[in-house]
Amino acid sequence: MSEFEERLARHLGAELGAPVRIERSQRITMGQSRAMYVLHATVGGTPRKMVARIEQSGLLGSDAVTEVPVMQALFRAGFPVAEVLVDEPTGDVLGQPFFVMDFVEGVSTDDDATIDEYVALLHRLHTLDPAAIGLSFLQQPELPTGPARSLVGRWAHTYHGASLGEPSPLMDEAIARLLATAPASDRISIVHADPGPGNYLHAGGRVTALVDWEFAHLGDAYDDWAYLVFMRGKRVMSPEQWVRRIHEVTGVDLDLDRLHWWKACCYLMSASIDSTALRLYEQRIEIGPNLLAVGAGHHLGSLRKLYDAVLA
Repeated sequence: MSEFEERLARHLGAELGAPVRIERSQRITMGQSRAMYVLHATVGGTPRKMVARIEQSGLLGSDAVTEVPVMQALFRAGFPVAEVLVDEPTGDVLGQPFFVMDFVEGVSTDDDATIDEYVALLHRLHTLDPAAIGLSFLQQPELPTGPARSLVGRWAHTYHGASLGEPSPLMDEAIARLLATAPASDRISIVHADPGPGNYLHAGGRVTALVDWEFAHLGDAYDDWAYLVFMRGKRVMSPEQWVRRIHEVTGVDLDLDRLHWWKACCYLMSASIDSTALRLYEQRIEIGPNLLAVGAGHHLGSLRKLYDAVLA
């Protein structure tokens, strides 16, 4: 085993109460915010496949502080997420906080056969009672405009914390406009915040797990619908087709004006979290060409979309 595998195996053995040997660790490419490894291991001599999800210095403005307990609560409630086996939040073992979850069979490729099931699951997430499944620790914004205003505040904080030099006047003006036009919400929902094709696994024509919960929070379901329609789902079908599909599957009749405000908030999120990559790259905290691409090119693309949605 490599030094990385030995450290990880020792910690997993202590936490799981049985000797762990990692036969092979395989870095997988999905996801930007975390380094992800499939662990081909034995636990107490029994073969077991697991996944390690390792933070990268706060890349994309995320951490596992809420991700792990959200996943644990949803797993207990019978929602399709991977079971978290071990959580190491200190960074003492690998130099970064990480958690290890059970391996779930499936692929994340675009798949029309499972789109309807996925949309139904996302709607089911929105209708769960957060308190009933143990998510009372999440901050609950006040209705009617709290969900919108608190989310703008979250991404503004992320952006200003990552800015190198003076913040962009365009970003600050967009933030002010979004706060001034925050729409009312009619209920508080559990929000995935990064939903759509690529962030769920499927096998045999069925959804096996929803993944990437680092941005999960309590807010407005329109946050998820807008991200699905205009961000992750845009390569699969047009916004008009998505709106019809969502209605057909769930009965949810999306208000287009309200949906377009949340679309602008998605662009604010993208522009804000992208800026964290540039800061980490320029300060040599994390080095990789993908960080430069995300922090520069992708950020500017998101900034242009934000301008068109809010200021043009």
